[in-house]
Amino acid sequence: MIGQYLRMNNYETIQLDMEWIILNTDEYTLTKLNSVGGFCWSLLGEVQTVDSISEAVRQKYDFVDESVEEDIASFLHDLIRRGLVQQAS
Repeated sequence: MIGQYLRMNNYETIQLDMEWIILNTDEYTLTKLNSVGGFCWSLLGEVQTVDSISEAVRQKYDFVDESVEEDIASFLHDLIRRGLVQQAS
């Protein structure tokens, strides 16, 4: 089964220039994302897979290489660890 991912809550998100800041008021933490991470975060308002996010990143950004799936999987794992994203059932 392909893993599906979704944001945990509707956390407050602030976009400043090329950075995104996610305010996790449950855990009292801030998470900063670059523009690509912020784009991925915006997609996670709906159920996504590593492949669906990777494809969206490829379509939006020209500089993407073959390792994008590994990067997205690592990014999602980090967001799960921070309590921001969950695996959807």
